[in-house]
Amino acid sequence: MCDMGQMRAIAIAAISGVLIAACSSTAHSAGPGPVPVSSSSKSDAVQQYLNAVNALCDRLEQKIIALNGGQFDIPLKDFLAQLPQHIKLRDDFDRQLAAIAVPQAAAAKARALAAYIAFANKLDAARLRAARHGAVAYQREIDAEQMSAASNPSIAARDAAGFSGSCNAR
Repeated sequence: MCDMGQMRAIAIAAISGVLIAACSSTAHSAGPGPVPVSSSSKSDAVQQYLNAVNALCDRLEQKIIALNGGQFDIPLKDFLAQLPQHIKLRDDFDRQLAAIAVPQAAAAKARALAAYIAFANKLDAARLRAARHGAVAYQREIDAEQMSAASNPSIAARDAAGFSGSCNAR
């Protein structure tokens, strides 16, 4: 449920976050060489990143459930009525996600999440386009999503990266 401009903004924010985190996580010292970062501190930073994102996903999921009962297949009338609140929740999530620092060691995980979000944005856009064409097109889109969306590789990659299933709310 977003346009290409929003998708580009999300991608730029995600890439910027990775670059900022990469720059800010570099150790600076007065000595002649770089200060090594232990693998345990790297894994701690990655886990903290995953925990922060998963907590954000959990909060979004609770809000979505409060909005529509957690139902994926809702009537067109309800979809259109809930759309402004859904867009606000999604945009708030994206803003908060962009504020979470991505440790350099979590860059691949952040890319997996960004790929999933791009996939979710495509679903949102397709559903909105279908809704604008009426109830039949909207129902056809829902049916198509239910048959194929769950098998999208971006979901498996997101889950394998350590993100919670509650991120489906995004």
